[in-house]
Amino acid sequence: MGQSSQKIQEWAVSARKKLPESVAKYVPTRLPSFGKGSSNYPYAVTRIRAMRVKLMPRDAYPRLLNMSLDEITRKIGESEYKQDIDDLSRESKGVNLIEHALNRNMAVSYQKILRITEGEPHELVQEYLRYFDIDDIKTILRGKVHHISEEQILESLVTGGMLRYTFLSGLVSKSMEEILAAFSDSIYAPILKKFDGSNLPEIENELDKFYYNHLFEAIGYAGSADRRQFDQFVRREIDIKNLLLLLRVKKHDTKAAGNASENACVIGDVSSMLIPNGLDFDAEKFEKLCYDDFIVALQKTPYWGAVAPVLDSRTSVSLTEAETRLLRYNLTKATVNSRRHLLSIIPILEYIIYKSNEVRNLRIIVRGKSVGMDNDLIKDQLVIL
Repeated sequence: MGQSSQKIQEWAVSARKKLPESVAKYVPTRLPSFGKGSSNYPYAVTRIRAMRVKLMPRDAYPRLLNMSLDEITRKIGESEYKQDIDDLSRESKGVNLIEHALNRNMAVSYQKILRITEGEPHELVQEYLRYFDIDDIKTILRGKVHHISEEQILESLVTGGMLRYTFLSGLVSKSMEEILAAFSDSIYAPILKKFDGSNLPEIENELDKFYYNHLFEAIGYAGSADRRQFDQFVRREIDIKNLLLLLRVKKHDTKAAGNASENACVIGDVSSMLIPNGLDFDAEKFEKLCYDDFIVALQKTPYWGAVAPVLDSRTSVSLTEAETRLLRYNLTKATVNSRRHLLSIIPILEYIIYKSNEVRNLRIIVRGKSVGMDNDLIKDQLVIL
């Protein structure tokens, strides 16, 4: 960053401190960093479109459902995952091999995006992919707390962000103290220092909030069309996360209320877990509503059409199906916006979430097949567009 840009940033921080707290909380803590090299949207989007074509077609999933686990492994090994299957086949077998190969391939795909983007798209995508750093940190901590085998932890690492596999895999065999010490100089240190071995859910929630706060700081003032599109994309993700959290709470509250009375309402306090700055869903307004009022209010949001079919009965709300429908809604919105904004950040983000969804679908099929799950139950969990 040039000297003049640095002075502008310092001035912005100073000015923000002088604002009333009620106003300052809506002002970004830093301005967007313009001038980080030219943006190469025509080249980057063209490359991304070519990667998009290589994703599995929608008719591939029904065919996989009718295969045995060995046949699925062989089919995946003939696809874009061939190199990953071949490289990892000496270390893993069966379901574990596929899990590890899927994660590695996804990480390689995301690193490729970072290599072919420059300037603004590179900066924004890099910050967006930081999600995988945080998810990997949570995976390691969760694995240590619950005494999960090192092999299982390693197979769950994605390394699609800034943290490399060599670094993260080296932590898996270390003690909790050594793991936390490894992040002592990182941006995650202030949060991880609060970990006491028994407050993992709180730490995970703080990491999630940090991720989105940091992401909004990277977006800064959404002055350009691309930053506005990126901003809306991120806020829609927050809406979906908050909505799923509240659905989980409402279902629990309904069970807790039982049949005590028609108006029984047991409200779980989840205010500290909600992520602020959503797009169309004011989670704070929905938090304290009893189930029936919650449903009525939800009908006025853009997400009602996605979840309405699974909210007919308060006693049979399927959170898995609700999540599947909301994921499909998000993918559909990304696709529509990608077609409207052909040379923008959106086609790049669209590929990222489509690739993530492909890996999710394949993982569900493989896991379901490995435990003998009925094909219809597996199919209900897939998001296919």
